[in-house]
Amino acid sequence: MKLLLKYKYIIIVLAVMLPRIAWFIFLEGNLPRPARDQNLYIPIAGRITEGAGISYSSEMGLLRSTMAQEAEALGDWTSDPGYIFGVIPVETPTASMEPGYPVLLALAFMLMGPSTGVVFFLNTLFVLIGALAVWQLVKENWGEKQALLAALIWSVYPYFVYYTAYAMTDIIHISLLPVILLLTVRAASRARAGFTSGLITGILFLVRSTAVFLLPLQLTWLFIKRQWRSALLLVAGFTLCCIPWVVRNQLALGSPILLPTKGSINLWMRNNPSMLALEGITIPGFVEESISRRDLLEYPPMDGIDSEIARNSLLMERAKQFIFSNPLLFSYLAVMRFGMFLSPVGGTMENAITKLAGLFIYLPLLLIAVWEAFRRRKDGKAILLSCFFILYLGFHSLVHGGVRYRLPVDTVLIILTSLFIGRIAGWREKTSGDGESGVDTQE
Repeated sequence: MKLLLKYKYIIIVLAVMLPRIAWFIFLEGNLPRPARDQNLYIPIAGRITEGAGISYSSEMGLLRSTMAQEAEALGDWTSDPGYIFGVIPVETPTASMEPGYPVLLALAFMLMGPSTGVVFFLNTLFVLIGALAVWQLVKENWGEKQALLAALIWSVYPYFVYYTAYAMTDIIHISLLPVILLLTVRAASRARAGFTSGLITGILFLVRSTAVFLLPLQLTWLFIKRQWRSALLLVAGFTLCCIPWVVRNQLALGSPILLPTKGSINLWMRNNPSMLALEGITIPGFVEESISRRDLLEYPPMDGIDSEIARNSLLMERAKQFIFSNPLLFSYLAVMRFGMFLSPVGGTMENAITKLAGLFIYLPLLLIAVWEAFRRRKDGKAILLSCFFILYLGFHSLVHGGVRYRLPVDTVLIILTSLFIGRIAGWREKTSGDGESGVDTQE
């Protein structure tokens, strides 16, 4: 183990690079299928490089309209070539998606040219950052041996390798979470880390807006630790990061939008039984029979409403009314998503390989992590990790529709499993600030 620790950085880099190079070769340099939202991020990145900013082209509107007419189940709401999803006007600035990933991808394209290799390079760079953050987080709080094990498992974790190939936000989301965890833990003793933690959380928010829900948890942690200055600096860092995006939206769209407008589309679609059926998600008969206000499932008429802001507001109000009118349906979907996110074989991303990975890799990690979290219920830092996982599980269960992939916080499971292995192997751990390891040693 001493030899491995001596060459730890080389080992971590190789663990990150080798499986992803193999994956790239297996894909023959192509992006993986199904395309998912890659056909949104890549064109917008291209338009940014051309100076058109974050906007959709009229060609994309025509393409999506044609595709919608061929797929009759999608309905008339996607058939207008002048609008994407029936809400976002083409050839105009949009706040429909977070700007972070398209801008990063555009910068990479401008530096190295538009190619699938650039997507792999950008994503792998963030994976390397994430792996080093996992190493540092566990090393600072529990021990070097546990840290190396956690970083290695994290680097070769099949789901994380899989997402590296996608021109989407998933792998950056996954990679920045351990950075945020590291800085949030540090902020309990170093005020400067509070600002940096807020800044990185803001960057993640601009990549994936769900990160906004991390702020209450981070602030709660710092309040418990009585680190008022760190808490203020965290909010300052997050705010500073978000100001350019809000100002841009005020100037370009006439409204200081913070959360992407595409959220209304997701909320309407992801609680719509007919839309869920397209992803293979069925509703039991007793729930189906309870559905009321079915008129709200129809896409609202948008005649005379031209702006993205107005169309988004109308659709958001309609989606909320339907949810409040159907608490049984919403509760069923939340419970169903909860189970599918935890299931080793659940979700619409199902094939033989993912089922095997779920059964023999994810499921043991989940079970061991739950047990280790219970054993470490007196360790504040382990509790913070667990809260990150629980927050994502709860939030995604409530608002996310199609269950297509694992939660982005499997990092928590990997760290807790590494601590379990270290404890069983008798590896020495660092103690927390109060002098206690936080591990309940009583069986």
